[in-house]
Amino acid sequence: MNHSEFENQYNEIVKKALSYGQKARREGLLALEDEIDSEKVNERDIFEYGLRFVVDGTDSLLIDRILTNIVQQEKDEQMLILKKIQKEAVLCIQAGFNTRILYALLNSLTDMPLINEVLKD
Repeated sequence: MNHSEFENQYNEIVKKALSYGQKARREGLLALEDEIDSEKVNERDIFEYGLRFVVDGTDSLLIDRILTNIVQQEKDEQMLILKKIQKEAVLCIQAGFNTRILYALLNSLTDMPLINEVLKD
């Protein structure tokens, strides 16, 4: 994976996480149920798989353990970072973090600069 592909995937994850985070804060975690992609859950996509547990009301420590186990299996360094970002996004959404804090935390896992436009949507 080259840097451009990493950036594209990172931006996609962050955009989705911020959108879902806002929705969860406004409407509650159960509002995310219709957003979850069942196919991605079955593929154990960290973000979708984790959100399934969140919507089901699973304890955050158990979600963290499950997702950490999956993340640790990743061998590619850039994919590892992206999976860590997805895991943190799930836990932050469950905790109800506001979008500014959510974005700052996700961004702290990379060396990419903060982009103010991301928070304007």
